[in-house]
Amino acid sequence: MKQVFLNYQNIEINLLAFVTNLLIAFLLSHILSLVYVKYSNSLSNKKIFSNNFYLITLTTTLIITVVKSSLALSLGLVGALSIVRFRAAIKEPEEIAYLFLCIAIGLGMGANYTLVTVVGFGIILALVIILNRYTRKNIDQEEMFCTISLNKKINLEELLNMLKKHSNYLFLRDFDITDRFSQIGVIVNFKSSKEINSLSKELNRKYSGVNIKYLNKRALS
Repeated sequence: MKQVFLNYQNIEINLLAFVTNLLIAFLLSHILSLVYVKYSNSLSNKKIFSNNFYLITLTTTLIITVVKSSLALSLGLVGALSIVRFRAAIKEPEEIAYLFLCIAIGLGMGANYTLVTVVGFGIILALVIILNRYTRKNIDQEEMFCTISLNKKINLEELLNMLKKHSNYLFLRDFDITDRFSQIGVIVNFKSSKEINSLSKELNRKYSGVNIKYLNKRALS
């Protein structure tokens, strides 16, 4: 009767190939960082967040390169990661998608599937750029994050209808309305810069003591 045993023999790592893969992984993560800063709809500080792409990509490449060389190491890695708990606060689903792409680059380069990784990365990035330009086509770029607060209860539907008159589109991001306080946060794509002043005047006429804050999304890049 034949018995099959697991082969724990280590596989030799080609140092030149490893360094090359690290450099390619760094280049891809840099390109991804530039695309994220330019095309992302996130309201967080995009440049600071995108700096994480390099570390995640290169670390994943290193881990996969080392793990694939030894079955014993791979089993040890599973045990080590099982006791690690990550509590990073991700505010935007889009951020998760970009982080997964960083991990995918690291996995591909670490496994030495360089051509597949580069081609797949290029296709994904091209689709992201095309879709982004398509959704933003013919839309004015006066896009703002607007916060409206007042020390009394506001009719949300009435306020949103007022905002719609001055905008191409708007997205209700968050709101907190009680009997004594109201705060609404919206992403507004204004028809023109003049509409910002018009909206402010209309809100001040309608709601005495209203506090309005505008933040250009490009300032967060």
